[in-house]
Amino acid sequence: MIKLIVKKALRLSTAMLVGGMMALTNAGPAAGAEEFTDAQRNEIVQIFQEFFLENPEIIREALIALEQKNEEKRAAEIRDIIVSQKKIIENPKGLFVAGNPDGDVTLIEFFDYNDPNSKQSLPDILYLLENDPNLRVVLYETPMHAQSSLTAAHATLAAGKQEKYLTLHSALLSYNGGLLDEKIILDIAKKAGLDIDQLKKDMGSIEIEQIIENSSNIAEILGVQGTPAFIIGDNLYRGAMGLENIRAKINEIRINR
Repeated sequence: MIKLIVKKALRLSTAMLVGGMMALTNAGPAAGAEEFTDAQRNEIVQIFQEFFLENPEIIREALIALEQKNEEKRAAEIRDIIVSQKKIIENPKGLFVAGNPDGDVTLIEFFDYNDPNSKQSLPDILYLLENDPNLRVVLYETPMHAQSSLTAAHATLAAGKQEKYLTLHSALLSYNGGLLDEKIILDIAKKAGLDIDQLKKDMGSIEIEQIIENSSNIAEILGVQGTPAFIIGDNLYRGAMGLENIRAKINEIRINR
């Protein structure tokens, strides 16, 4: 009788196996059987243990299903945040906005100047800025990879005061000599035509510190734990997407309006 009940439980979906075991060991009259004795409970547990030892793929499948369910739930929660806070997320105070300020689609990128994948995505963003006249791009400073990522973020925002944000932003992301440091950042800034003395002064401002802190806080709320990440429409996409995927998502938004 016990083995028959257990066999039926094992036919349940992978995600329900643990719940099925709990139901069996606590079943009462409503379940069509009297409450199990301790010996019977031990027998049931042993049967399940033997089954899982002989079929470890069931555990893997259950874990994969649980992880996928959690990811879907988190993605839905993030979409809700993006929808409810869209105005704030698309118009963060102090961050650089490129492209058409009145564009019909806003593309948001979270990036890090020391991140190889952020560097990889730079040509895609520059191409879109040049070839999509109705695109608005918001660049989120999210220094994660090194202390010099934070220094670089200070430098580019300070460069904005000299109308050279995008120039320095592109130059820093194009650097392929390993991790940045302050000397390299300032050398690149000098080559980009910036007033270095003024840049240093502006880099240390409380205003820029607050801008970066606000940018990082929004990234954290949205669960951005790595770069690059993108918001297109109401969805967050993690990792380098590639030009064609980004364009497809942008076009999808335009078509569905």
